[in-house]
Amino acid sequence: MDENMRDLLPQDHIHIENDEEELLWNALNDNDHHTRGHANRRDISQAHAPDIPSNELPSLRSHVHLPAISSICRDVITSTKIAWVKQSNTWRSGNNRTSKTTNARVATRTHTSNNVPDEQGRVPHLDGFLISLYNYYYHKGFWSIVTVELVSLITGFFSVSLSSFLLGCVEWRHLIHCSNGLHESKDCQHDLEHYVSCKAGMVPSSYHLVVAFYFSTFLVYWFFRSMQLVRTLRETREMGKFYHERLHIDERQVQTIAWDEVVGRVLDLLGANVPNNVKQISSYRLQIDSTLLSNPHDFARRIMRRENYLTACMNHQSSFFRGLNILHPRLQFASITQVMFSRNMECNLNICLVDYMFDTSSKLSESFLSNVHTLQKRFMVAGIINLVLMPFILIYRIFHFFFVSAQEWHTNRTHYFGTRRWSSYALWKFREYNELPHVLDARIARSYPMADKYLALFPPGAFAIVAGGISFCASSFMAVLLAVSLLEESILLETTLYGRQLLWYLTVATALFALSRSFTSAQPPFLLEGNCEEAMLKLSGATHYFPKEWRGQCHTFETRDEFASLFPYKAILFAQECLSVLMAPYILCVSLPNCAQELLSFLSSHTLTLPNVGSVCRFAEFDFKQYGNDRKMQSSFVNFKQNHPKWTGGEQGESLLQRLGQLKEEEMEKSGRMADTFYESQFLTASQQLLQSQAIHCALSRPQDNEFYWLEKLQLQLAESTCHEDQEESKQNDESEDEAV
Repeated sequence: MDENMRDLLPQDHIHIENDEEELLWNALNDNDHHTRGHANRRDISQAHAPDIPSNELPSLRSHVHLPAISSICRDVITSTKIAWVKQSNTWRSGNNRTSKTTNARVATRTHTSNNVPDEQGRVPHLDGFLISLYNYYYHKGFWSIVTVELVSLITGFFSVSLSSFLLGCVEWRHLIHCSNGLHESKDCQHDLEHYVSCKAGMVPSSYHLVVAFYFSTFLVYWFFRSMQLVRTLRETREMGKFYHERLHIDERQVQTIAWDEVVGRVLDLLGANVPNNVKQISSYRLQIDSTLLSNPHDFARRIMRRENYLTACMNHQSSFFRGLNILHPRLQFASITQVMFSRNMECNLNICLVDYMFDTSSKLSESFLSNVHTLQKRFMVAGIINLVLMPFILIYRIFHFFFVSAQEWHTNRTHYFGTRRWSSYALWKFREYNELPHVLDARIARSYPMADKYLALFPPGAFAIVAGGISFCASSFMAVLLAVSLLEESILLETTLYGRQLLWYLTVATALFALSRSFTSAQPPFLLEGNCEEAMLKLSGATHYFPKEWRGQCHTFETRDEFASLFPYKAILFAQECLSVLMAPYILCVSLPNCAQELLSFLSSHTLTLPNVGSVCRFAEFDFKQYGNDRKMQSSFVNFKQNHPKWTGGEQGESLLQRLGQLKEEEMEKSGRMADTFYESQFLTASQQLLQSQAIHCALSRPQDNEFYWLEKLQLQLAESTCHEDQEESKQNDESEDEAV
């Protein structure tokens, strides 16, 4: 078999006892790894279930398209591999019995990959069950999932069909020729169908072949997604029955119920939360060892197993996804971090890295960690595929962005072209360990108005002033043309100016008005309450991101520019995504292979293997003994505790919460003493009373529910105390040296 084909394919499959069948399936596996997944397990939920490779588990579907693309790529690769092996064995032996056996085994594996518990409460794979359980909750039930998936398929097919029609069927040359002042010519006085021709002729041009390949490629993708949707909806319906019959949560309740409540009801089916003296409604029990699933952290560590590793990689101080490790200095013409953390690169990393990390027992595969060459080859093959598909992906993105922008013209009448969004890089910086997607979505939704308020505190600058002037001129011209059209509507169509109809000028003026209005300031910054430091502090309560470099510098334009790079306009985000598509072949073929060894070393050194659980990211286990000063882990622990108040963490984590509570009480006592001093100070001057009232207001207006704020304040106190101790120690050493002299 071709080595390139072998390296791209899953490495773990079910054991086959028959000798002749084993020869075939050993060809599907790495020679040194095919029997790894057959170890006996003490997990009750998997005692009678086949081992399922981690790359065949359901994806955490926080986005509609990314998991679908990853799953489709896995299906296509696996199908290609099986077809390759079948054909090779047919050529060699001419015996069709192995092919039939292979088809039967594939059908068996497809059938047994259901992640919903059966009538006896047996769970084929615990990770797959929890991910499917959460996907159903996150997308709010069966009919919501059906609607989202169908609308996504229809809009995707419509976008590709319309863009293919505009590129390949419309004779733009004739239309442009008629628009250049020749619209009164007889050759231009035709219906629109005269300028539409989808026939490329007997010998189609290379341009039409490219358009046809573009449409065919996305048509194949659309077909595979449709087939995948059927399988997804079948499993979703089964999960809906489990919610309704076993958890007693119907289709309407799942729209508003809290995830913590769902976790509690699942634990009730294990008998973990039910007292012995309480009569139970149902005798149905999940055949899962209660020691493996006893609290919300057990749910999160399995659901977010793969995402936690990516979060650790992209937030680590010595991250290899930035700077000179990715691009040559001559190619550093754009923010490489924004390019590297784009949706396009996220999808590539999922396909090349994450899908191959774990074996059938959810442990980091030893062959994956030890075989750097395989990972490098996988990156290079993905880069070649990205290079081939680059023009078609760009065409689709351009048309899709144009269609989405046209939709937002009617839904957002304030910022037509200037709506800001968090970049993918910012979302990865904000994401925390064991943070489920719905929690992150809630934080991000709360952050948007606060981010806009922080940027509004800065003066608009000359660009906004010029945009206001353009907006005034364009709107005035629009008003004149609209007033004229009220007198006689044919004037816009029949009257020309410099060879153009007035309707054309009205369209241009409308576009200029929409564009310029997006960049004008809604209100002067001096009318807004608060200052830059307070605004950033409140914003950090939602984003949980406040770098050291920004502290005390939030009023500077340097900090403002750094923040704006995380919160750019949608048009800039679109340009970064397109740049990511252009740079993906180079990054995958050249940059990431050079970082492969460092990447594998990082994964190996930050992995903790738990009995019957598998490999988990050490940061996600809140290992304060090894990473006690890691702020991302501390913030993740506090955030997880906020979303699951009944959960009890480790001793060091709980002591951190106690210190935060003590800090709150101390600050409130200080505020109370300041207020008492204010009322007792009757002989203060007016200026002194004003200064004191401002100090009291500042103390009392601290965000009491912003745990991230108090965590940052605690870190500052610890840093100051450490610095003070170091100074005292150095002072004592100097004094002792002087005495010795």
